[in-house]
Amino acid sequence: MPLKLPEKPPMKSPLAAFLLALLAFGALRAAELPAYTPDSNAPRSAVPAAYTWDVSPLFASDADFDQALVKLRQDIPALAQFAGRLSDPAALFNCLDRYFQLHLDANKLTLYANLRQNIALTDDTAGALVQRSLAAMDELMQAATFIRREMLALPAGAVPAAVAAEPRLQPYRAYIENLQRRSSRVLSADAERALGLLGDNLWAEIDLNELPSGYEDTHGAIMSELPLPQIKDAAGKEVQLTLSNYSRLRASPDREVRRAAVAGLFGTLRKHEQSLAGTLAGQIKLDVAYARARGYDTALAAYLDKDNVSPAVYDNLVNTVNAHLPLLHRYIALRRQILGLPDVRFYDLYIPLVAGVEKDIPFAEAQKILPAALKPLGEEYGRRLVEGLDPKNGWLDLYPHKDKRSGAFSASTYGPHPWVFMNYQNSLDDMSTLAHEYGHALHSDLAMKAQSYPDYRYTTILAEIASTCNETLLSDYLLARTNDRAERIYLLVERLESIRQTIFRQTMFAEFERAVHTLHEQGVPLTAGKLEETYRDLVKRYYGPGFTMGEDDGLEWAYIPHFYYKYYVYAYATGLSSGIAIADRVRELGEPAVQDYLGMLKGGCAQPPLELLKSAGVDLTTPAPIESAMRSFERTLDEVESLLAK
Repeated sequence: MPLKLPEKPPMKSPLAAFLLALLAFGALRAAELPAYTPDSNAPRSAVPAAYTWDVSPLFASDADFDQALVKLRQDIPALAQFAGRLSDPAALFNCLDRYFQLHLDANKLTLYANLRQNIALTDDTAGALVQRSLAAMDELMQAATFIRREMLALPAGAVPAAVAAEPRLQPYRAYIENLQRRSSRVLSADAERALGLLGDNLWAEIDLNELPSGYEDTHGAIMSELPLPQIKDAAGKEVQLTLSNYSRLRASPDREVRRAAVAGLFGTLRKHEQSLAGTLAGQIKLDVAYARARGYDTALAAYLDKDNVSPAVYDNLVNTVNAHLPLLHRYIALRRQILGLPDVRFYDLYIPLVAGVEKDIPFAEAQKILPAALKPLGEEYGRRLVEGLDPKNGWLDLYPHKDKRSGAFSASTYGPHPWVFMNYQNSLDDMSTLAHEYGHALHSDLAMKAQSYPDYRYTTILAEIASTCNETLLSDYLLARTNDRAERIYLLVERLESIRQTIFRQTMFAEFERAVHTLHEQGVPLTAGKLEETYRDLVKRYYGPGFTMGEDDGLEWAYIPHFYYKYYVYAYATGLSSGIAIADRVRELGEPAVQDYLGMLKGGCAQPPLELLKSAGVDLTTPAPIESAMRSFERTLDEVESLLAK
């Protein structure tokens, strides 16, 4: 039998009153924005322009994009004048100054094209912009291969001497030193040329993790064309299942609706598993080939070394989380008990545990709640957040629509404001995602204002800290403002879900990514069956004996685009662990901790990432941050169980 919670009056709880007050407070602002009900099947033209982003800070039109692309290609050959001259500090500065300006020009082109494509997945024109911009970036990288080769040939001590002779080189010092750190990985000129032609992505002068491989493009194309079925919603109405509405339908209170959503997606993936397996296997083989060409034993070592991170950090995460899997098993058992289910299946993992508590949170409310929740991060952070959340400033593409990519992300290049991509559908989870993406956006914004272009990009291991710290502070804020039992349980379960999905689940993904790369490194064929077997075994171990596997659950790997991002997913888990630790530190120490944290965000990649993180009070070379997050999960689980027992 399900555990019963007391029925609560609809508008008497503190959280409800708080939200009503926010509605009243934001009435003027809300009146300025057109009313709109999110509809993932609507065309983009149905979404009011106020809720779509403005890409004109990059290019006002495709014609301007074309003009800039032509100019970039005309300017690239000028780099050759510096070849053979980089031992001269003045020539080195002039070369790097020209190269990074060209790189920024190319990055604006790739960003514009990707922003265009993500709101129009089947638009051939947008797809062509992406391909043309990537070709230009490849052309630039080919022309610049001599820069890396000559800088790596500089003798020990040459960098400080060059900076002393030419102080204008100071903004490029960290870039040069990070290249020289891996000088033993440099090959012959012919080999370097060949790897460059193939798109070698193991050098820090450009974060090619941001640029898709052909395999990632193919995966995206397959997913955009999946012939997903129609299913019946809770009212019995036929609705088209899409990648945009999948997460909402998967969380339906009606078990048959959420079962149909999961079966519709996974069943369709089953029909395309051979193509999807070939695509992922191709990406993995490419990762391993690049790593071996550079003399690394494993792809894991190669891609973490790119960010100056030891594989021991990855191993520490996996081992620490595995030691606490009984906590996850306990949570699965609690889900079954609260929901009153005979078993817990994949489609039961996303439904709220407290029926009738979740409220719609329209964007106008989220616009007020987020600055209040993130107030502990200080005036500078809050001012920029308010500016970015205002739709009239063009940062935000808010609502889902037909032909729009699913999910959410933040993207930026040096100079203009960041851009935030959402599929907002008025849920608490959507507001949390909004907080998450603005964490990324403001991290980029702060770093570009504090650092030069070569040093503003933060590395993978730092990428998910600002986002998850925001989520943690939002959760703290909402919990502090309700004494209602049912609402408190609801918010506590949301915290459990955040840790489940971001630490436990992403660590499971990290194990899968390491496992399938290792299989290829050991000569084991990466067939569809082997990928499914590997994934199923991990799901069974992570979710434990209280979880029942469905026939197609082992196909979820085919849905996850992050497996093409070259050892990125672990950063979600280390990021939330670090975010929880930083939020705790801000709460305990106040302003000094805030300044330490903002200093890390502003640091970009001017220092090694683990050093920057240590300056904010977190050491990922030890189990301590992961253990702290596990204790938070356990305390929250204890409180939920205690509240339910009353």
